[in-house]
Amino acid sequence: MEKVRNPVVAGTFYPSNPEKLKNLLKSFFGDSFKVNTEKLIPPMGAIVPHAGYIYSGETAAKAYKKVFEKGIAKRVFLLGPNHTGLGSKISVFTSGSWKTPLGTINVDGKTAGKILKELDIYNDESAHSREHSLEVQLPFLQYAIGNDFEIVPICMMDQSLETSKNLGEILADIIEEGDLIIASSDMNHYESHEKTLLKDEKVIETLKNMNLQEMYDTIRRYNISMCGYGPVAALLSIGFTDIEIIDHTTSGLISGDYEAVVGYLSAIVSNLQK
Repeated sequence: MEKVRNPVVAGTFYPSNPEKLKNLLKSFFGDSFKVNTEKLIPPMGAIVPHAGYIYSGETAAKAYKKVFEKGIAKRVFLLGPNHTGLGSKISVFTSGSWKTPLGTINVDGKTAGKILKELDIYNDESAHSREHSLEVQLPFLQYAIGNDFEIVPICMMDQSLETSKNLGEILADIIEEGDLIIASSDMNHYESHEKTLLKDEKVIETLKNMNLQEMYDTIRRYNISMCGYGPVAALLSIGFTDIEIIDHTTSGLISGDYEAVVGYLSAIVSNLQK
């Protein structure tokens, strides 16, 4: 029997009703959004948030719009942090499909298996059972390009620089035309709007410099609670040389609570050098 990963945050992070979900996504993408129906050549990457859509959906959609105005992805690598503590230090979902209210997307089992073999680690897929950071990306993809693409979901509990760079280097040998790599991360958590923007900007400067060691040092030095720095480091280890910061905001702009916010960033990376 085929393995199916059912949605676990539909109805909380985003609407479980397909029409309501489509309408919400349409409000994010806008009436003028048009997909370039050519294949995405060369490959690209994006950094996007993973909070409830009411808070971070518009920020995420801005990155997806930029990508899909350039072409359609046929395979999407989803890199996200492990919030639950379940599973192995890196967990690769190796077969089957993922469901959302907008339909079913197949996993590229052959590629997932190849990555797992290269990582040479014990794999426990329970990391994906309750994790939201990858699931919430799927409706954006489905709204823009339908369900005719495959995914490779990778959940990272071990976000050390060494592990992240190793994953990025493995992906660099696999990436080809038509691929999109998503690094899912929120930025600083539960401090004031002003402090969060300042802390986030320190990280953003290191991203602009493509300096991973500086990013890790900055996160430690300033106690920045960015949750997906490992996925971002893996993305930037693949070989992209250009980064464009698309949007940077906080939950306070929506909630009106400026004392305890979460920061959200969207960016795209391009110009892959292999």
